[in-house]
Amino acid sequence: MTQHEFYHSAAWTRLARAFLCSKHYICARCGRPAEIAHHVRYLNDSNVNDPSISMNPDNLLALCQACHN
Repeated sequence: MTQHEFYHSAAWTRLARAFLCSKHYICARCGRPAEIAHHVRYLNDSNVNDPSISMNPDNLLALCQACHN
């Protein structure tokens, strides 16, 4: 699976939504409303299929768009 396919998968959509909900949609950096479940350890072609990285809530941060950029 490519990164593009991963980020459009139903599994990622469910995890990202559940993760943001668990963080009350609050940005971890600034406290504004969070919109993005951001991977701390960036995904790449060699780890996108490793669920311990790509699907691990411990590897995610809730971020607003400004902090993500």
